[in-house]
Amino acid sequence: MRQQAKDIKRTAVIVALLLLLGVCVMFYGQWRGTWKDTLDVCATTLWTLPVFAVLIGMAHHAAGKGMSGKEYVRQMFCGKPVSGSRSAYLDYTRIFAAAMVILTHACSMQTGEDVAAWRTNLLLTCEGIGLVCNPLYVMISGALLLSAEKEEGFGEFYFRRFVKVALPMVVYYVIFMCMAGEMSLIPPKNIGKGALQILAGESGIVPHYWLIYTLLSLYILAPFARIMVKNLQDKGITVLFFLIILEEILVTYLPLAGVEIGFAMTFAGWEGVFLLGYILTTRRTKWMEYVVLIGGAVSAVAIPVALILDYSLKNYVCNTAPTMVLLAAAILVGASKMESVLKNKLSSVVLTLSKYSYSIILVHWYGLFVVTWGKIGIQPLRFGCVGGIVLTVLTGVTVCFIMGFLADNTIVLVVQYIANAIGKIVRRDKRDENY
Repeated sequence: MRQQAKDIKRTAVIVALLLLLGVCVMFYGQWRGTWKDTLDVCATTLWTLPVFAVLIGMAHHAAGKGMSGKEYVRQMFCGKPVSGSRSAYLDYTRIFAAAMVILTHACSMQTGEDVAAWRTNLLLTCEGIGLVCNPLYVMISGALLLSAEKEEGFGEFYFRRFVKVALPMVVYYVIFMCMAGEMSLIPPKNIGKGALQILAGESGIVPHYWLIYTLLSLYILAPFARIMVKNLQDKGITVLFFLIILEEILVTYLPLAGVEIGFAMTFAGWEGVFLLGYILTTRRTKWMEYVVLIGGAVSAVAIPVALILDYSLKNYVCNTAPTMVLLAAAILVGASKMESVLKNKLSSVVLTLSKYSYSIILVHWYGLFVVTWGKIGIQPLRFGCVGGIVLTVLTGVTVCFIMGFLADNTIVLVVQYIANAIGKIVRRDKRDENY
């Protein structure tokens, strides 16, 4: 009885603080110059706050049941307690990738400005290196999903990824469409059109969501790919590694010589990058390390040089091009070799940023261009360019973290709570049928 009272009190305090933060963020984001105009814009949302408060309270009460207030608050920020098998370098790599997303998009938007040549070249360099975020995220996903020791049925695997990855993306997508006036939940408007847009993929509101759709497609493949790689002998893994690199080279560079390829090379796309994440973190050899580290070092120079000399060469050095893949692979391998050092420095800040790195990606287009650029006024070409780039990334990460933390612990948490409740009912019904 005493524990239940503590749970209720803790939940009430958390919900009150979250709603207060939410209202402050909403007013800041929707400010129209006067309180009256701003209140008119936010009126509908404010009227729904009591309903949201109840739903958010139910979700947090269920999530923190039996925990002390301190334990639950720590879990909200840092996630579940760190186990001995946790790879610290993957946490650092996630944070690095999130920062690179903001870096590349911030710099790419100003490369066409009429400024000194050195500034343009610096922006192009940062844009090119920052694009390593894409293969890096795919590799991290492959490393985690394909090396997982926990046995999951297909249904359980897909349901968990649907709740953890797909649902948050849908929630954020809906929020941004509502903010853009393309649909409305209260009152209902263009919901069917919005649903079709979400099925169709990324749009001008969230152009960066192509990466999330790519990851979701790879998640569908993951259970079968896991069976394949785990049943391959070391020799087979080595052959697979070099085959992936070879196919990427052929697909990327043969067209430059006027040679057309008439058959599909499956491993030359994101599927190959996904498999490389597992190979390089779980089954790599010394020869693979040499190839990756040397290739990554060369690529770190080649990518910006190519963009500076001729921006039209971007497709030949970025995304799934061998240069970008090798650079991402070198970062992943280099970080893994520092595991013993990084594990001792796994602070609460690192765990928090790692936990919310996915949310930072989902919200960063709005957080970067609307808030960091538009409202705060920090851009790469300000503050001496170098200072502007650093400040833009740091401010962008901070803004996106606040927005992601707020959304994840309110709307996203409620939707996940409902989905998990439905999942439990379905599983219970299936067990009853078996009896």
